Amino acid sequence: MRSRLALTLSVLSVAGILFFTLREGWQPFTSGWSFSLTAGDAALAELLQNIILFMPLGISLTLAGVRPFRVVAIGGLLSFGVEFLQQWIPGRDPSVGDIVCNTIGTALGVLLVVAAPLWLWVSPRRSAWQARITAALVVLVWYGTGMLVRQVFPPGPYRILTTPRLPFLDLYRGEVLKLTPGFQSVEVRAVAAPSPPDRTAPLIAGLTQNDETVLMLAVEGQDLTLHYDMPAARWTLEELDLRLRDGMKPVAPGDTFTAATWHDSTNICLRVNTTSRCHLGYTIGDGWKLIYYPDTWPPWTLGVINMLWMVGCVIGVGFWGANKGGGGGLVAMGLVIA
Repeated sequence: MRSRLALTLSVLSVAGILFFTLREGWQPFTSGWSFSLTAGDAALAELLQNIILFMPLGISLTLAGVRPFRVVAIGGLLSFGVEFLQQWIPGRDPSVGDIVCNTIGTALGVLLVVAAPLWLWVSPRRSAWQARITAALVVLVWYGTGMLVRQVFPPGPYRILTTPRLPFLDLYRGEVLKLTPGFQSVEVRAVAAPSPPDRTAPLIAGLTQNDETVLMLAVEGQDLTLHYDMPAARWTLEELDLRLRDGMKPVAPGDTFTAATWHDSTNICLRVNTTSRCHLGYTIGDGWKLIYYPDTWPPWTLGVINMLWMVGCVIGVGFWGANKGGGGGLVAMGLVIA
């Protein structure tokens, strides 16, 4: 039973790897093989994605009884095969750095299983310390999330562009008729594009003299999105956005519409015509989105993943904190709750 389950998980791991790596990419061009470990505006996020993607393969094959060195070799060969095939997939670039990161991810999965007796089942005294350390790391991750998604203001002056053509973003095919900037608010009156853009298409963008994006109000599909400058960009992590989902749905091609955003110290709002939503923002459950942000997924799916992220953060605290002996477990759980 255990072997069959491990083999099933191995098959699912390979299927997931093929699903995420052999799809058509969003880049408008390809540049051939890359020999750098990581590059681009989301370099750190992509490095972490490549490592995490292959960890389940290492875990499941090791549980299935495959020897560790063979598991790592399988991960490396699978990664090479995927990168080799990406040469003929539009919008995908094969990378030696991806092969290295994928192989490291496989090796880390192997290490988790092989070293499990050393960190999973421990004495009560050590269990209390592991609960405390895990709790401290959890709090650090949560506060780090808050720091990475807060709005920052690079040195001005700023210039505002309407329907700008920005790198890696779509061009909005409609026309901005009027822009009303104000203190902590922006309102745009525009003519809708002939069809909803598949990717983020800015209505307006506020840029610094160095072309850093400070604020961007954009349309993606049927959603109105708000992007602002945050420390996550400096760390080359994924940049998140706030959304008025289906806000553009009542707007037909060629219609004149009004889009706006405004905020105060505790509240951010988005509006399209008479449809508005306030109290937008991020929570500590959004930390995983800094690594991988599937912005077009349904809200309920993102909510489920947020919940699983929170469970993953604290499950170790509960597991080790429940071990009898000492008050370390209560201290750790109290820290997390506080």
